[in-house]
Amino acid sequence: MKNILLIIGGVVLIGGVAVVFCGTPFTGSGSEEATKMNMAENDAAVVQPGTYTVDPARSEFNWAGNKPLIEGYVNSGTIAIAEGTITVGETQAGGVFTLDMNTLHVGLTARKPGKEGALEEHLKSDRWFDVATYPTARFAITDVAPTADSETTFKYRVTGDLTLKGITHPISFIAHIYQTADGTVYAEAETEIDRTQWGLTSGSGTFFDNLGDNLIADNVALSFSIAATRTP
Repeated sequence: MKNILLIIGGVVLIGGVAVVFCGTPFTGSGSEEATKMNMAENDAAVVQPGTYTVDPARSEFNWAGNKPLIEGYVNSGTIAIAEGTITVGETQAGGVFTLDMNTLHVGLTARKPGKEGALEEHLKSDRWFDVATYPTARFAITDVAPTADSETTFKYRVTGDLTLKGITHPISFIAHIYQTADGTVYAEAETEIDRTQWGLTSGSGTFFDNLGDNLIADNVALSFSIAATRTP
């Protein structure tokens, strides 16, 4: 996939893989170690031209956020990837994938066990993601630049536009993009975003004073792992 422009549109929330988030490691299925193992076991290669359909059952999106003034206060969870396609040509590529914001899920809340459902509803409300108004989000990749060793590591610098709650900002991150011996295409990445750029200012020390233990970090850890198979 060297010298190919990869353009993928999608729906994105917040998640994280192997990201050190405010001193707390958050690791998902797309971690560096898991990625290397998957590539080694499946004879990874550069992606061949074709159209690929995302398999939601084999794909996932993770998020993690925390309250930095409370030790160990980290909440994390997932959002379901509903559907998607990736099209790769000789010199360029394109695609789209979608996350269903209504599936926002909170994992175990160690500091407040049993409150996962309440937190889910809170995050879906108009104080946060306003899922009723914005049931999806969109991420359109505008450029993929190979790293110096991309032909062996399959690492690419991905740049694109993230649209969340009707607001669009560019983001950039390193992703593993490769194809295995059975023809499956994998795209795996991790990054962080400043949630306040998308109007998610609740609990932000940048916008509010004297929050005390209610302070919520602006940066949110994100990750996704996508598996796509060739369309007949």
